[in-house]
Amino acid sequence: MAIKYIHIDYKKELEKAAKQMIFIHHSDTLVKLILRTIVRTLNLEHASLILYDEARDIYVAHTSSGKTGFKIPKGLTKISKDNPVIRYFMSIDPKNSSQGWILFSAIQFSTNPLHKEMRNQFFLYNAKACIPGFFRDKVIFALFLGGKFDGEDFLPEELNFLSVLSSDTVMAIQNAWFFQDLTEQLHKNKRLFLQTVLALSSAIEAKDHYTQGHTERVIQYSLVIALELKVMGKIPRDEKNLFENLRISSLLHDIGKIGIPERILNKNGVLDNDEKKEMNKHPLIGANILKGIDEFQEPILGVKYHHERHDGLGYPEGLKEEQIPLIAQIIAVADAFDAMTTDRSYRKGLTRETAIRIIEDERNKQFNPVIADAFLNACKKGKV
Repeated sequence: MAIKYIHIDYKKELEKAAKQMIFIHHSDTLVKLILRTIVRTLNLEHASLILYDEARDIYVAHTSSGKTGFKIPKGLTKISKDNPVIRYFMSIDPKNSSQGWILFSAIQFSTNPLHKEMRNQFFLYNAKACIPGFFRDKVIFALFLGGKFDGEDFLPEELNFLSVLSSDTVMAIQNAWFFQDLTEQLHKNKRLFLQTVLALSSAIEAKDHYTQGHTERVIQYSLVIALELKVMGKIPRDEKNLFENLRISSLLHDIGKIGIPERILNKNGVLDNDEKKEMNKHPLIGANILKGIDEFQEPILGVKYHHERHDGLGYPEGLKEEQIPLIAQIIAVADAFDAMTTDRSYRKGLTRETAIRIIEDERNKQFNPVIADAFLNACKKGKV
């Protein structure tokens, strides 16, 4: 019975692999895709890729693909740069692709001492061929290939396919490493950013003893309001990071009080007109403190405008209605409720019921009616 020859369009396979690689930004996932592509296209028993780990300065067998029993043994996962196969690749000219290939058949009976060492590696990894991946003069990976199920030798078009795929894989891995490094840096920056937020928050608390409990409650009330707005379907589509920005802005909404004299902040009595004018500067002071930090550009809106009123009678700019950023409108309700229900040195706090009634009365006056309704709904549900 004659064996049916299956024609493979290697150019099409390369294009398909390249399109898939573009969207993968994790090296492990990328390696699995490449190995599956090679095993499927060439009908191999197995294939494994040894990838360079710069942090540890070694090569690691991240994964393998193919028939069970033909994979690299689990314990043999690390290869040093002194490995004879790696030494061979590092000794050749990366630009000369014809020297890149190592076929076991080509070194099987060689008397070259390095080839003898390399034969042991081929036996160890049950490989028939190995191809490197170069990035400039560095060996990024070594691709070990098992035999073909039909027992035939590798054809010239198959070797060319693997050479081109190897080059594409190098670039894809470099891109994946870049994205992984970028993501790690972003996480690091975010941690530093949050540490800065907490440090600033601690600075407020150290100066104004009233602020500590007040800040924590305003964060809680603000997030409850935002969740209720989400249930109501009232969060605009362009508010993509509302909850994160709201948390930070609530935490820092009184940061400007750092610039207010302590004799005013901790006065044991009602502020006079001049003292009120001084106190009313804290939103602008806070905005000026934060304006130089890129990550604060959204949260700063809540800091600057949380004392604006829906009817335009607030401060610092007398904004009204939709001119006031959503984040500031939410904090305005949360801030007012906590201020009303908290004991101060010059007065007792109002009851929860009285404060709720005042917010209801101030709908469409001091407060945006939609935000007020979200707060009132949360109160009815026992979330406040």
